[in-house]
Amino acid sequence: MQSIYHRDLSMGLEGKYFEVVERLQPKSTILEIGCNTGYFSLVLMKCGHEVLGIELDKDAAQIASSNGVNVICGNIEENLMIKSINQKFDVILMMDVVEHCLHPMNVLNSLQQLIKPNGKIMITGPNVAYWSVRKDLLLGRWNYTDSGILDKTHLHFYTLSTWQSLIEDSGYKINVIKAAEGMIPFQTKLLKAGIPNRLIKFLLNLAMRNMPNIFTIVFFIEAIPE
Repeated sequence: MQSIYHRDLSMGLEGKYFEVVERLQPKSTILEIGCNTGYFSLVLMKCGHEVLGIELDKDAAQIASSNGVNVICGNIEENLMIKSINQKFDVILMMDVVEHCLHPMNVLNSLQQLIKPNGKIMITGPNVAYWSVRKDLLLGRWNYTDSGILDKTHLHFYTLSTWQSLIEDSGYKINVIKAAEGMIPFQTKLLKAGIPNRLIKFLLNLAMRNMPNIFTIVFFIEAIPE
């Protein structure tokens, strides 16, 4: 399982990872839920942050630990897990995790007890209303995949408005909700045809800004307990 979700960030931070790092205060204490192999935890640690990871997959947790990440192997949906954490954090980070939870509202609500005063939660998650998914639905296709929007381990699917409803109904006030990653139709073909990358990025950013529920693959959300 860990090989599916591991990412190589050695070429620099883009998309959702860039959004997270840009919005962190110096020397933050971070609880990264679903840290996987610790590939992003290590980036955060190099930036001067203190990170505690939680990872369900034993093999991934072992890799994270062997790489120097302070990690607990366990399920955040278990009440005893949250109660066993004896500290509060500036930031709770859940990157592409919420949609895997059986009871996401309960998890989000319970996590408030681990957030420091003036602390926040950062969440990234997929957009099921993305244009490619809509196209496939029009053609009668709904095929699960090993990763991505239709990841076969996803238990819930969200759009821009239902992400917002979930966070607010879980007892949070949203500071930021924005497109973090996306793609326009024929983007790969346009690149191969020699269209300048900066022009494609401009068109993508324009599309995500004006029609986020169509062109966004991943949303970034920052919220505070109410």
